[in-house]
Amino acid sequence: MSPSDAEITHVSDTALMVAACRALESECQDGLVHDPFAARLAGERGMAMLRALPQPEMMRFGIGVRSRFMDELLLEALASEKIVTVLSLGCGLDTRPWRLDVPADLRWLEVDFADMLDYKNARMSAETPRCRREFLAADVTDAAHRRNIYAAVGPAPALMITEGFLMYLPAATVEALAAEAGHTSGIAHWMSDIMTTAFMKAINLNTPPSVRNMQAPDCLNGEQILETIRNQGWRTAARRSYITDMAFARERVQRMFGDQPKPAGPPPVTPDDPTGIHRFTR
Repeated sequence: MSPSDAEITHVSDTALMVAACRALESECQDGLVHDPFAARLAGERGMAMLRALPQPEMMRFGIGVRSRFMDELLLEALASEKIVTVLSLGCGLDTRPWRLDVPADLRWLEVDFADMLDYKNARMSAETPRCRREFLAADVTDAAHRRNIYAAVGPAPALMITEGFLMYLPAATVEALAAEAGHTSGIAHWMSDIMTTAFMKAINLNTPPSVRNMQAPDCLNGEQILETIRNQGWRTAARRSYITDMAFARERVQRMFGDQPKPAGPPPVTPDDPTGIHRFTR
């Protein structure tokens, strides 16, 4: 494999890197998520992309926590709310329809670029999802494509997932999703991850240049994303905090940060910082 094979040249490439994170987490004794399909989907290229990052261990840990919290909040929502359809926007190489214990009659609609869906479908062709999985090729930055997505979701109660996705989009697309999703379909719940700039600074986490190059020129930071969502009438109904809900990963955190000197003065991020996974409702 040449060095160029480890380069991220399209936003879809990040899905390979994320799958590599889940694969490595699945292999270690204190892994934060178990995904038996991740290594197959990541392939050698996904592993190479991860190794080429400035902080691969931090990225792997972050993806593990994000996946774990998303899983927990999703299963809680499915158990407590009337949800007929799950819409996964920018689904990438997510394997929840195959690996989670979801209701067999749940409708799961995956949306991504055609090439990504073709790649995923080919590698998962021998596996049977645990629910009624469907897929739709679309570009969410296109208004006509978004209308097609909402029409495919239909009027039945639905939950939308945008995991590791909004940070790449133009500001106008994030605002459009927030404004349209709850009015033109049955989408009543929305799960997404939020990372504030204060939190990223506190843990000394910088978006790798290879990832930053895939973001829209006017992409929003975590605070702006949250403000945009809330301005359209969405409120947080449930949340997992990357700050206050991390007791289960204390040993991993200690290994990563234990030798770093503690900064003087007040903590750079407060416990009420909204960083984490949110389930919004309207």
